[in-house]
Amino acid sequence: MQDLDNKESPINTDNSQDLEMMPSENFNEMRESNSEDSQLQTFLKLKEHGNSSRTRALRLKENDIVVAIDGVSYHDTIDNMVDLLSSGEEGDMWLLTIWRNGKFFEIFTRGPLGGIFEFTRPEESQMITDLFQKREMGQKDEYRIFEALRDVTRVVDVYDTSHSQVAVILPPVWLLQQKMWEPLLAILCVYLITFSVNIFLFILAAVLVGLYFRKGQVTLRRSYGMFQDRQVWAILAARSDLEAQEMCRNIDEKVNFVNALVKPYRKEVSKPRKKKKSGNVPKAITQYT
Repeated sequence: MQDLDNKESPINTDNSQDLEMMPSENFNEMRESNSEDSQLQTFLKLKEHGNSSRTRALRLKENDIVVAIDGVSYHDTIDNMVDLLSSGEEGDMWLLTIWRNGKFFEIFTRGPLGGIFEFTRPEESQMITDLFQKREMGQKDEYRIFEALRDVTRVVDVYDTSHSQVAVILPPVWLLQQKMWEPLLAILCVYLITFSVNIFLFILAAVLVGLYFRKGQVTLRRSYGMFQDRQVWAILAARSDLEAQEMCRNIDEKVNFVNALVKPYRKEVSKPRKKKKSGNVPKAITQYT
């Protein structure tokens, strides 16, 4: 027993001496590298919605993964994410990159998301990290909020929610651009009736209509989509109408669009197999003569 103890003690002593003789800078670098290797770069995955959580309003789904905030990969805890999304000025919005079913898309939000989150698995985290590094991200101020309304036949109406000055100055032109035929007809009737009665009444009506379109153009656009039996399906952040439609196609490859800028989805119809008639059955070769 004494021999074994004597043999083990020099080993421990040598290790301690090596650590003591190692420069502090090298030792710190080694410790940081070991901590980085041991720290897994995971993401936060939505496990379930909470009561009255913002995740429902943002149309997120269970198993959606928060990959990045303002284009920077996020690997921290849910508590720190809550503090980050609640920071800044009151009107500031944060751009979140979400991973769903193998595809990325962006949304704008502010404040706590709510819901219950969990960490992703190592292999899943590594795969998302590799794909996100290849993703082209634009500047935050280039993104706009788009709403997507979908009906039961998977026809989606995607529109920009940014304020349009055309809607305030020339409401009929804006309605014509949006192809909102019923409101366009109603506004033209108001203009025609008031103009036929009195020019000042026409000017008053034009001003009131412009003020309404200044504050309620997005509500009117959404209401018109619901009037066509469509429901709010997704709220996205994109740099153009084309990119917004492409994101919708990434979320659901079977959707088609109003004013489509992408190729329509065509369901592959399998050709029915031809049934052989009884007269076409080859005759069996007789085995016996």
